[in-house]
Amino acid sequence: MIFKLESKARLLYPGVLFAFVSFFDSTLWAVDGLTRNAINARYEALAGTNTALGGSPVDVALNPANLSLTKGKKLEFGLGNSTIYNRYQDQFLDSNPSYAYTNDKKSQVNAPAPYIALKLPVTDNVDYGVALYIPGGAIGGVDKITRNTPTGQSLNDWAGTNIPGPIGDSKQIKETNSNQFAIVKLVNGLSVRLGNLSVGASLEAVYGTQKLNQKYYDITGTVEIPGQGYYYESSKKAFSIGGVFGVNYAFTDRFRVAYSYQTHTSVPLNGHYQIGLNNSYYYRRTGVSYEFDLPEKHSLGFAYGPENIKFAVDLIYTNYGSYLKKANQKLEDPWLPTPFGNLADADAHLNFRSQGGVLLGFEHKLSDSWVYRLGYSYNSLAIKSNGLGGTTGGFFSLYHVFAGGVSYLFDKWSLDLGISYNGPKNHVSGAKGTDWDFSHSIKTGPTSFNNLGYSYGAESTILAVNIGATRTFD
Repeated sequence: MIFKLESKARLLYPGVLFAFVSFFDSTLWAVDGLTRNAINARYEALAGTNTALGGSPVDVALNPANLSLTKGKKLEFGLGNSTIYNRYQDQFLDSNPSYAYTNDKKSQVNAPAPYIALKLPVTDNVDYGVALYIPGGAIGGVDKITRNTPTGQSLNDWAGTNIPGPIGDSKQIKETNSNQFAIVKLVNGLSVRLGNLSVGASLEAVYGTQKLNQKYYDITGTVEIPGQGYYYESSKKAFSIGGVFGVNYAFTDRFRVAYSYQTHTSVPLNGHYQIGLNNSYYYRRTGVSYEFDLPEKHSLGFAYGPENIKFAVDLIYTNYGSYLKKANQKLEDPWLPTPFGNLADADAHLNFRSQGGVLLGFEHKLSDSWVYRLGYSYNSLAIKSNGLGGTTGGFFSLYHVFAGGVSYLFDKWSLDLGISYNGPKNHVSGAKGTDWDFSHSIKTGPTSFNNLGYSYGAESTILAVNIGATRTFD
């Protein structure tokens, strides 16, 4: 997959955002999930429940109307880390034993994501908030899996190499794929309180970055095959603009209802694509373009309880299905290697499904010093069998989330801890006819493939730990 960056819009405060991006870009800090379950430690412990609850400066990025529920000046900052446990399995069964293989690869990835947010009162009825954070991303890939050559020929015949012995005569090779993608947001917003009603709006400055890599090795995995594979990297000018709108209404002192809307944003990505690596005869470099769509999201929330005990429910809907079904990737030159030959236009069939979810949160202030929280969420799967691939990562498993955490209060500080677990493991079997299925078949003619013996599947769990602090100034 390739993602285009095209300079369509300029950010509010681009220097601040770019400095933040540059800080982590060498390791590509991100989380696996396309969108995170929660930004801060408090909401992590509540399994992401936040829409009607409020009370945190990061509300500017979630439901800006809730800034009115936070009294005085507050600064919040912290670091979340998601540990993603992926397992990828595939096999090719054939009557010819030289084509048969099995892979079973397990991987573990740590994906840190820092955040900082500030809430300031403007007047008695107007509040301002600003936040800088990473809403999500993806880290996926497989490392040196066994596969047949795309044509079913020997390594030497397929790649035009001259490797001696059984290695050059083998019809099998090793493949490595990696996909690293991250989004960073700088959000500014206002909330206006009108009696029992609060209304808020935020403007988002959005930055995206992505790197993709594919390499082929001989069957021993020691020698990278020259003239094969590709590398893609987006440019440093991937800026766009989005927004968040929200309302919160207090029916009584104990019962509130809220709604928030996250707008659709196209992240323009222009980058370069290198093809035929490590061989001056095959090597090509060309521009590539694509716009990655972050879908709109609707959240309806309810919160009930006195000051020291809160029950909260969120109903969410994210419209992935309207934006991430298919992606058309355009190269400046017809050099993109695909199962159908080298092309300038290649379709990536992402096949995302729109996602619905139910989030439940409970917060109890035990004393002046201690607060504990519990949460659970159920999310329908955004990726199923017809969208699975080796670089999908773990976001397709964001399914059942169990969470908990505590806060310790002293002076003007709150030290917060939130932990969530995405599990149990959910196994997804890949469908026939997908991009991944075709790319691992044996091409037997211009448009004919032998993939009947190929099958694949994956499973993933995610453990997220979020540590933060909040400082009041009143």
